[in-house]
Amino acid sequence: MNKILRVLHVSSALSWRGGEQQIVNLIEGLSSVDESIEQILFCSKNSAIEKYATIQNIKFKSAQKKSGFDLLYIIKLFRVIKSCNPNIIHVHDSHAHTACVVAHLLLFSKIPIVLHRRVDFDIGKSLFSNYKYNYTYIKQIITVSKAIKNIIQPKVKAPVDVIYSSWRKSVLEKSGEANLRKELGLANSSKLIGNIAALTDHKDYQTFVETAALTINKNNSIHFIIAGEGALKDQINSHIHSLSLESNIHLLGFRADVTEIMKSLDVFFMPSKMEGLGSILYLAFGCKTPVVSTRAGGIPELVKDKETGYLCEVGNSKELSQCLNMVLQQKNNIVTEKAYQLALSSQYTNMAQMNHSLYLDIIQNTYEI
Repeated sequence: MNKILRVLHVSSALSWRGGEQQIVNLIEGLSSVDESIEQILFCSKNSAIEKYATIQNIKFKSAQKKSGFDLLYIIKLFRVIKSCNPNIIHVHDSHAHTACVVAHLLLFSKIPIVLHRRVDFDIGKSLFSNYKYNYTYIKQIITVSKAIKNIIQPKVKAPVDVIYSSWRKSVLEKSGEANLRKELGLANSSKLIGNIAALTDHKDYQTFVETAALTINKNNSIHFIIAGEGALKDQINSHIHSLSLESNIHLLGFRADVTEIMKSLDVFFMPSKMEGLGSILYLAFGCKTPVVSTRAGGIPELVKDKETGYLCEVGNSKELSQCLNMVLQQKNNIVTEKAYQLALSSQYTNMAQMNHSLYLDIIQNTYEI
């Protein structure tokens, strides 16, 4: 067997969210761990990750993707697998998983596949879904939390391992200083509570707004911010206006200065009702911004209640508001210091090293006689 490790990463997402950040963390981390590794990214044309790969000189191929099952996209992937001849294919999302299984079948390929699972909802119940998750050449499934592993493990034949997501401490050093209060026209004494996440249902912005209403009613100098874009923008705006909270809840839209925003917050507030892990939590930990979140999905694996942050029940606006008020009044930094130490142990190179070891084990078991 050729000793050079060749990995084809397959991602179908168009937007940039936590999963895409983890893919580039992995690609760049693997290059640090193994200078001889060959990697290529196959992604959707005009996607955010294609733009990133172009700027950062990550080798990639791309194809137009118009639907969940796009035959032309699959044919292009077929050609990339054939021409690159990787010894590992690493699939990073559900649509990429579908395309890879079909292309793999058309090629009669025996290249081992690693499947990454970052979401904490159940796998589909269709015959094809069952087939693709138990496809013979999927040799390893990686989940980003024990919560996801517990959901998926009973449904699949391949071994399932947890490799937690990661972050880069260097983002703290590269970030500038954002004056969010000045930008919003707020007094320097104003308290800022916020979330940085896509505007999607599982982030539970209904509970976010309802919690904000309870908190603001007690103290009108507290302001809430939401940084992110998504399909629920109009719905969230309507909810804010219906409660006459537009002066205290601010929708910032998509922001590139995420680290600067995190540093400006007095509390990072993530009331998700579903969450694979929530890798943005590492940034909050790294910025020593106190975290208030929910017992959803893999969140409690990072946010240990009263140790690295504070946890409340999903959807319980009253409990969440009380917790926010309590955290705002606290003076000690024991919790944020413990959270910071956890973040330091979760660097992207550590995550890449674990993936690298897994690749080598699979290749040894697959190719060596």
